[in-house]
Amino acid sequence: PQRYILLGYTIDSRTGAGKAFQGYFHLLLQLLKTTPIEEILEHPKVAERVQAMRENDRAFRQALQQYSRQDGNVIITDFREAPSVPPGNRFLVYTLYPQANVSLRIHWGPQRQSVIAAVGHSIFNRTCQTSVGDLMARFGGGGHHGAGTVPLKPDVADAQLQEIIDELKANG
Repeated sequence: PQRYILLGYTIDSRTGAGKAFQGYFHLLLQLLKTTPIEEILEHPKVAERVQAMRENDRAFRQALQQYSRQDGNVIITDFREAPSVPPGNRFLVYTLYPQANVSLRIHWGPQRQSVIAAVGHSIFNRTCQTSVGDLMARFGGGGHHGAGTVPLKPDVADAQLQEIIDELKANG
């Protein structure tokens, strides 16, 4: 990503910005009023976040490659066995699997009390016909046509994940 898109990634809530986020966000608001984007990207606090984002991106890409596989039109990324997952661009998986049109990302919920299933249509291959929000609602979750999530009980998660995969493949 470059320029404004790159800057936008530095404020994405999934980047692990934490407590310092509010101050950083206000800094950006002030800079955006009067400063050209090239100078904003050179600001020390922005440059620090861009560097961290790029470093995390490399680790995230490796994690995606290690824990992802394609089944038909579905990219399945199962992070339950990963010791940790670095923050990263959630759309990156679609560049690694360009033939797929939908992704299923699986990870543990808080204290491993649930398994989280997050499904999204590819932003590049827009042929998926599944209404993800409706599919997730059948399992107690929600979303909209192109993306949604559901927390699953660990003891039935694998069976329900297979049902979700089967549905995504049937309506691929």
